[in-house]
Amino acid sequence: MSDPISSSRKRPRQPSKRERGRPKVSSDSEQSDAIGEVAWRLFIENGYSGTTMSDVASAARVSLKTVYRLFPAKRELFRAVVELHRRSMLALPADYDDCSIEEALGHIFQIDIDPEADRVRTALMTLFIVEAGRFPELGPLVREYGGDRAMKLLSEWLDRQVQSGRASVPDSEVAAKMLMDVAFGAISLKVGDQPQWPGGGNRRAYLKRCFSLIAAGLTPRVS
Repeated sequence: MSDPISSSRKRPRQPSKRERGRPKVSSDSEQSDAIGEVAWRLFIENGYSGTTMSDVASAARVSLKTVYRLFPAKRELFRAVVELHRRSMLALPADYDDCSIEEALGHIFQIDIDPEADRVRTALMTLFIVEAGRFPELGPLVREYGGDRAMKLLSEWLDRQVQSGRASVPDSEVAAKMLMDVAFGAISLKVGDQPQWPGGGNRRAYLKRCFSLIAAGLTPRVS
């Protein structure tokens, strides 16, 4: 599956000191994301088994009751972190109709993410690989809410490009899988605990070249 959500938000937010006066009321969605970002950091620091719901409540500066209301079990909190991580890897759903297909792919796969943001999201991917091996119940969460959901979102985006006449894609699911493989490779099959991304040290240049070639292939042909 830096602030984990996008390249414009650099890292998991640190809870700020509460200002005086009437506290700001956050929606459940906003509060869930904020708690998830705190859990992201704690999972990296302490591991899944080493992080308690009380730890998360304390670090997020919310009550334990609030944490359990939003996440009835730690497994649900882990799922939320997987979803946050997915959004840090694939910036969808979103509207990229104002840029070319090549530029849109760069935005979707966040090739301009800063090194610190990339380090944080890579650290969480490492955690997923390690913890899914230790706790079999976590693997399906990583697949369903991480890779599988990302593939579906990308396929749907490709379908919209076809419908608008911006791209020619005979099979959006196959094309989405190909793009995911280009960007991330079969990381679950890599040797060791560390994810190894395609492109090595010059990943940005590698992906820009790949997306340029792919975008050219997706461009509708004029008969």
